[in-house]
Order: sequence, then structure tokens, then C-alpha cells
Amino acid sequence: MLAMPVSAGSKTVCFTDREGDLGKPWYGVDFGSHEYGDPFSWWSGDSPIANAGYLDFVLGWVFVKSGEVTMGLEVVSPLKDDSKLLDGVTEVRWAWFFYTNADVLNKIGPNSASYGVYILWDGADFRAALVDRTSGSPPFVVKYLDTFSVDGTVLTVTMSLASAPGVVAWFCESQIMHGSPWSLDQWPSMGAWGAPDMTDPSPLKLYWPWQPMP
Repeated sequence: MLAMPVSAGSKTVCFTDREGDLGKPWYGVDFGSHEYGDPFSWWSGDSPIANAGYLDFVLGWVFVKSGEVTMGLEVVSPLKDDSKLLDGVTEVRWAWFFYTNADVLNKIGPNSASYGVYILWDGADFRAALVDRTSGSPPFVVKYLDTFSVDGTVLTVTMSLASAPGVVAWFCESQIMHGSPWSLDQWPSMGAWGAPDMTDPSPLKLYWPWQPMP
């Protein structure tokens, strides 16, 4: 397991996640369309998605120091130069969502959080982006970031904490896109994508398994 970033004057919040839960992410029972429980419970453990270890994260963290925030994920299988997208998948996204107090009080789900940070992979190149949805309606502001790293099983992004003011909680998931991926400056489209893994629920039994900011 990767050691968490620790240094003087810094703060870190991290979580561990079940290994081998791809295609069977946790959902609660009071989330509107998810009220009947886990909608992915029928996914086969032998499916290609269930065996794509780079979608299966086992550790996640947010690290704050000197006005900067670094978010990270450790996945099961390393991403290599010869790694390939699964058949039928056009893009993979590893996403961190950041929430304000208003988001938490309104009990919004992951993809409508005030801020989203993504590492995107189209099978050839990696990019990272910050999406600001505080305007409430698209097109949202998208800022591409060059302060990111994909190093084997560890993915990290660093940005100014001032880029996401007022955030109090966070959450993350891996995503797969089919066909034409929805544009980051728009709300997520219905269908043609899924979230094979996401943060497990916290012991606090919150509406969504948010982690507090450091």
C-alpha cells in the first residue's frame, strides 16, 4: 500500500476501498433512481470490466499544503505503455468530486458536485481537467491541468485550493465511456457510460459516501 503524503504543515484525508468490486459499486437505498439498491448487482465477475484492474482503486486521498491540494488514487493494475482500452470503451475517466456546504445540504450525487477533477485516458494520451459547475448551468468552465501524474498504479493531480473555494467534502469514482464521451462542459448524459468503482460508504451513514476535506 502506498504511503500517504505527510509533511510539516500539511493535512491528509484518505480512504481504503475493497479490491475486486469492479462492476459492483456500492449504492445506498434512498437515492432517488437508486432507491431499489445496487443497479449493477447483475454484472458478471467474469466480464472484461470486472478484470480491468486499472479501474479498481484500493486507496484514495486528498492532501492539502501551502494553498495547494493534491488528490490521488492507487489502483490494482498498473497503467503501462502497452495498456489498452477495453473493447467498446472509448475513454476512461478517474474522477474526484468536490462539494460545498450547499451541495451537501441539498444531497446531490457525484456528477453534479460543484467541482470535478478528472484524469482522462483515450487509450493513447492522458489529460487532466478541473470542471467548475458553480454557475449551475452549462457550458461549464473547464480548465486543463498539466500538474498531474500517472505512474504505474498511482494517479495524482495537484491544483490550487483557491480553484475550488468553499469545498467541505469529496468523493471519487472511475468511469468508462462508450461511443462519444459527454463533454466536460456539460452535465453527464444519460446512458453510454458507467462507474465501475466508487468510494465505499463511510461509517457515518451519510447520504452519499463523502469524505471530509483535510
